[in-house]
Amino acid sequence: MTLAKANLPYYGIDFGNGLPNGRFTNGRTVADIIGDSTGLPRPPAFLDPSTNEDVILENGVNYASGGGGILNETGTYFIQRLSLWKQIELFHGTTELITKKLGKQASDKFFQEARYVVALGSNDFINNYLMPVYRDSWTYNDRTFVEYLMETLEKQLLVLHKLGARKLMVFGLGPMGCIPLQRVLSTTGKCQERSNKLALSFNKAANNLLISLEPKLTNASFKFGDAYDVVDDVIRNPYKYGESITPK
Repeated sequence: MTLAKANLPYYGIDFGNGLPNGRFTNGRTVADIIGDSTGLPRPPAFLDPSTNEDVILENGVNYASGGGGILNETGTYFIQRLSLWKQIELFHGTTELITKKLGKQASDKFFQEARYVVALGSNDFINNYLMPVYRDSWTYNDRTFVEYLMETLEKQLLVLHKLGARKLMVFGLGPMGCIPLQRVLSTTGKCQERSNKLALSFNKAANNLLISLEPKLTNASFKFGDAYDVVDDVIRNPYKYGESITPK
């Protein structure tokens, strides 16, 4: 049982039937948007009881976990959450499952032609480094913590490539200092600039990591998706987008 649940208003209000649907957002996630724009199906959750080999071969699969992060220690107070390492472990199990069904040659082709999205990192700051209850908050400073994340992420991406991931996109962080959880920490309700600077540092480091990794790995197409400026503009200039209550 995890304490990280998206079953409250207003999660899901702009998606499907307008009710909470497991996504920590009012609408679609980055993966949803990419899938919709490319005509791909929305992959089911890995832990959905109906997810089996045939479903995975037809629709893909989603290992995302609320509260999880790049680091194993992130979000421990949620009790149960799947870190990226655990998600990769589950992906490894999936490759073995599909190999048994298709055979190694067909399975290798399937996974090497598949598209992969890695979108996480904010929890490593908000539910770890920026909380004094975690050891990482006093073990590292802003620069060394980002370096720690990149060292870990590099190892994870290398494992994913070894397991067959060739076409992969890592999405960066938005202005996480402007989310409600960060705003309430300010007496004025304004964005936490330190958190936003950390997001920018993470994005720069992740982009550089992918640039350095791609030419070293066989047939790899590792790309970085940066939407920080777009989201920041929506927050700071809501009227341009037909909004007026962004801070709330």
